[in-house]
Amino acid sequence: MACRITAYLMLILLLISSSARSSAARTFDKIIAYVNDDVVTKRELDVLVNQRAMELQQVYRFSEREALNEAERQRSELLDRLIRQMLLLEAALTLKVTVSDVEIEQYIQDFKKRYKIETDEEFKKQLNREGMTLVAFREQSERNLKAEKLVMGRIVPRLQVREREIQEFFEENRDQLPTKTDKVHLRHIFVAFEPNQADRDAASEVVKNALTEIITGSATFEEVARRYTSQENPSSQAGILIEATTEELKRFPKIFQDVLTNLEAGKFSEPVEGNEGLYVFTVEMKTDKMIAFRYLIVPLTPSAAAMQEARERIVEVFKKLENGEDFNAIAAAHSDDTETRENGGDLGIRSLTELNPKTRTIIEGLEPDTYSQPHETESGLHIFKVDERNSPSLSEVEKQQITSILRQQRFQEEWDAYTNKLLENAYIKIELKDF
Repeated sequence: MACRITAYLMLILLLISSSARSSAARTFDKIIAYVNDDVVTKRELDVLVNQRAMELQQVYRFSEREALNEAERQRSELLDRLIRQMLLLEAALTLKVTVSDVEIEQYIQDFKKRYKIETDEEFKKQLNREGMTLVAFREQSERNLKAEKLVMGRIVPRLQVREREIQEFFEENRDQLPTKTDKVHLRHIFVAFEPNQADRDAASEVVKNALTEIITGSATFEEVARRYTSQENPSSQAGILIEATTEELKRFPKIFQDVLTNLEAGKFSEPVEGNEGLYVFTVEMKTDKMIAFRYLIVPLTPSAAAMQEARERIVEVFKKLENGEDFNAIAAAHSDDTETRENGGDLGIRSLTELNPKTRTIIEGLEPDTYSQPHETESGLHIFKVDERNSPSLSEVEKQQITSILRQQRFQEEWDAYTNKLLENAYIKIELKDF
């Protein structure tokens, strides 16, 4: 928002032309606002809206239609900025602020460069299209520069940015700077929510009933398989006839290879526990080079009792830590994470942005060489430990960039505050029927 309003400010400083026109010419135009002894006409505001549309096209790459619609939507805001600038011009003239010919010439060159106007002839044509002469534009540029000088003289001394403010901005916006996010060397102890023996016995009974349906002809293998998988995993291939070469079979999960290699055609496998539950396979055709098979899965999920057992386990593990036992040794002995437990639960160095929001909240509060309370997720319970934390610092270039942002924000605040005071002491009347 600050960048957009600053663009408006530049635009208004450049393009106000009310004072450059003769009062006689303005008499025939519709007045939409009174500002002390001056007025704003509809044509003047229309010019400003059109210039804003041009800026949106050239600077911000809007399409022509998008630019016109957006500029029209900003009409009231542009009028407000125009009125404030008129008051600044009036104050500058009252205070007899002066500018040099060199400053005026530089101002005009900057205008031409901003709008990519390469030749004087092109510049004159552009001014003529807006109803202005080069002399009138130069006179208005002088007025605008005086107003700008007035603003800069009043506001710039207040734009000092302290080191503390740079650091505060950095901390508040750290999430938007991925390369500047803290990195932590992280460990964990994981106790999984796993089915207990009662859960396995219940699932085995379901498998037994399913096979009875198939063997007695009450339902086909495919029908039974789809019944058990449709709710848990609608996209599963369970029940579908799968044909594969012996070479292709080597790319299947290990549980498939282990069972199907020795299973004869027309037979059912014993229930085998896998990642998704209890698997049962059947082979419909088998040669030295090809195999056609189906499988079904009966979900094997932890019951409430099994989950409670896991919660009780993590409490006992946490007591060991509280009694001073080594975190790495406990992870090796009690963690269910087979990939990390041999290394003391080592998860490696992680950026905070890599972690899910709930885990990140826990990790952010941990100092180096400290561990968390047990943290429950859908899959189980974790105790996290931070070995080391690395907080990247800002480079000088980054500090300068943040300083520029803060100065711009503060400039806009000060500009609004100063022009608000001018508004309080001015006579302003807007013809509301025109808005």
